[in-house]
Amino acid sequence: MKPDVHPLESERLQELRRYNILDTERERDFDELVELASELCEVPVSVVNFIDEGRQWFKAEVGLGVRSTPLETSLCGHVILQGDFVEIPDTLLDPRMADNPLCNDNPGFRFYAGAVLKGANGLPLGTLCVLDNKPRTLTEGQRKVLRILSRHVMRELDLRMAVESERTLRQEVDHRVKNSLASIGAMLSMKAKRAENEGVREALLDAGLRIRSLSSLHAHLHEMDKGQTINLQSLFESVAQDLQQLVPDGIELAFSVSGDHASPELANAFLLIVNEFVANTVKHGLKDGNGRIDITIHANDGGWTIVCSDTGTATPADAERAATSAGLGTRVIQSLARAHGATTRWSAGGDGLRLEISRQAATGDAG
Repeated sequence: MKPDVHPLESERLQELRRYNILDTERERDFDELVELASELCEVPVSVVNFIDEGRQWFKAEVGLGVRSTPLETSLCGHVILQGDFVEIPDTLLDPRMADNPLCNDNPGFRFYAGAVLKGANGLPLGTLCVLDNKPRTLTEGQRKVLRILSRHVMRELDLRMAVESERTLRQEVDHRVKNSLASIGAMLSMKAKRAENEGVREALLDAGLRIRSLSSLHAHLHEMDKGQTINLQSLFESVAQDLQQLVPDGIELAFSVSGDHASPELANAFLLIVNEFVANTVKHGLKDGNGRIDITIHANDGGWTIVCSDTGTATPADAERAATSAGLGTRVIQSLARAHGATTRWSAGGDGLRLEISRQAATGDAG
C-alpha cells in the first residue's frame, strides 16, 4: 500500500528543505548514530531517512546499501503519519505493509521500529529506524535508545541550521559595514577636494584615508575564521587601490610586501602606520601634489620591518622634528611601535623623509 500524503504536505516539504540536508554526502556524525542503533537494537539494518516528494532518501544507513527508494515502497512514509514512535513486530500482519515487496521478498523486512524526526515546527521529516528480517520486539531500553538517538539527529540538524543562519547574518552585516565605510571614505574625499579652507581639506583627507583603509582591513577580517592570519600582500593590494584614489593625482603610491601572513593586530598596526605616514607626506612632504611614496613591508619568523619613504625635500632637521613631534600622527606611530616591541628611526638627506620601524625575532618567537 502506498503511503498517504501528509495533511500538511506542502508545509512539511518546505520545512524539510529548510534544513538543506537532502542529497548531501555521507557524514561520520550520522553514520555513527545508525551504527550504534543497529548494534544496541541487535538488528542488521538501521537508517536515518527523510521523506521527500516521491522518494525516501537516506542520510545514513547500515545494511541497506542504497541512498534512496521510491515512496511507493516506503515503510517510513506510513510511520510519519502516526505518532512519535512506531513499532511493528511483524510487517506482514500490518495491512499497510503486507503487500509491500520490501516485506514480501526473501528475505524481506519483517520487523520495523522507528522514532519520528520532527522539524522545529513539529512536522515530521523522516525517521531513525531499525529493521530486521524476522518478526520480533524491542526491549524498553532499546526503544529508549532509538528515541534518544533520534533527538541527537535533530539536534545536529538544528545546530547546523543555526550556525548557517548566524554566518549568513554576519556576512550581511559585514557587507553593509564595508560598503558604509567605503561610501563614507569616498564622500570625505570628495568634500576634501571641494573644501576651500586648507585646514578643513587636510582634516577631511586624513579622515578619508583612515576610513577607506579600515574598510579594506574589515573586508579581510570578516572573511577569516577565528585564529587565522591576514595575508599582507592581499590586504595592501586593496589598501593601495583605496589610498591612490584619495591622494592628489600627481602623487604615486608604491607598495612592496613580502613575507608571511600576520595577525589581525599586527596587520592593523601596519595599516595605521601607513595611513599616518601617507597623510603626513601629503600635508607636508609633498605639498605641491607631486612625487612618490614608497611603502615596503616584510614580515616572517616573528620579525618584521616596515619602511615608508617619500621623494620630498626633507632634511635631517625635518627628520629630527618628525621624531620628536608632539603631533597626533607621530604619537600614533610611536605608540604602535612600542606596543609591538619595535624600534623607530626617522631619517632624511634632502631627498625625502624615511621612516623605518623594525622588530627582530626573539628566540622561540613564532610571530
